[in-house]
Amino acid sequence: MARQKFFYTLFFILIIGARPSSAQITKIDAEDLVQLKQLEDSLVITADSMLNTGIPDDRISYGVRFTKYLRAAMDIPESYNYPFDSLSKRIHVIYPDDKSFRIFNWMVAPTNTLRRYYGAIQQPDGKYFPLKDHSEALEAEAETAITSNERWYGCEFYKIMAQNIQGQKSYLTYGFSANGPSSNKKILDVLTFTGNGVTFGAPIFMMPDNKGQRLMTKSRVILEYKKSAKVSLNYDDSKKMIMFNRLASEINDPNRKNTYAPTGQTDGLRLENGQYIFVKDAIQILKLQDGQAPINGVMSGG
Repeated sequence: MARQKFFYTLFFILIIGARPSSAQITKIDAEDLVQLKQLEDSLVITADSMLNTGIPDDRISYGVRFTKYLRAAMDIPESYNYPFDSLSKRIHVIYPDDKSFRIFNWMVAPTNTLRRYYGAIQQPDGKYFPLKDHSEALEAEAETAITSNERWYGCEFYKIMAQNIQGQKSYLTYGFSANGPSSNKKILDVLTFTGNGVTFGAPIFMMPDNKGQRLMTKSRVILEYKKSAKVSLNYDDSKKMIMFNRLASEINDPNRKNTYAPTGQTDGLRLENGQYIFVKDAIQILKLQDGQAPINGVMSGG
C-alpha cells in the first residue's frame, strides 16, 4: 500500500528544467529566485538519496520528500524560466529541437528488479501534463494502443524530434526502459498535443509482424532484448531514416524476448506519405563469396 501511494503521489508532482537564457531568468522575482535556488539544493540532495540509497524502502521515503519539493518549486511563478542546472545532472531534462516544451523525467527502483518511470511535460505558458507509467497494464496492447499522459508507456527519454505527420505537428520520442530482471526495451513513440491534452501513439509505423512475413500498422515501436545486449534506435540524418538493430532470438524461440540480440543487420523506417515504412537492410552488408575480397570497394576474385 505504501508503494502504491508513493507511485500515485509522484504522478501528481511536476517540475521541469531547461537551459533558458539569463534574460529569461530575470523574469523571475528576486525573492522567488532565492526560493527556487534553495529548493533546488533540497531537490539535489533528496534526488541523490532517492536514486542511490541501497535500501529499497528508503527510496520510497525519499521519493515522497522529493515530490514535495518539486510541488513547491512548480508553484512559484515563472518557475519554467529557472534552469535547474544542478538538478538536471541527477535526472533527465530534455526538450525537442524546436524548444516548444520540455520534459522532466526520472526513474525510481522501488525493488532491486522493479522500475517505475515518472515525468511531466511543461509548455512555455506554464501548462503542464503529468506522465504516469502505465506500461504494465498496457503490455497486451503495447504496440497498438493510443494513450494519454495518464496511461503513458514509461521510459527514460533520450531524444525528441519535431515532425509534421499527416499535416499535424507531432513529436517522435525515443526512450529506454530497464524493463525487468532479464530484458530491456528501446521505445519509439509519438507525442501529440490536442485540444484536450496529450496523446501518445499514432498508427503510422509499418513494421513486420512477428514472423516477418507482412507489414502491419503499429502505434509505437518496441524493441525488447536481453540485458547484456547493446541495441541502437535513433534517427540518422544522413539517410533521413530511423535506424535500428535487427533482433532475433539466440535460441530460436521468438516468444522469449529476453533471448533477443542484434543479428548484425540494420533496418530502418522512412517517412513516406505520412507513415514510417519499414526498410529492410537500410545499411547494406557486403556478402563475399569464397575466395573474394573487397579491394578499394570493388569485388575481386581471389
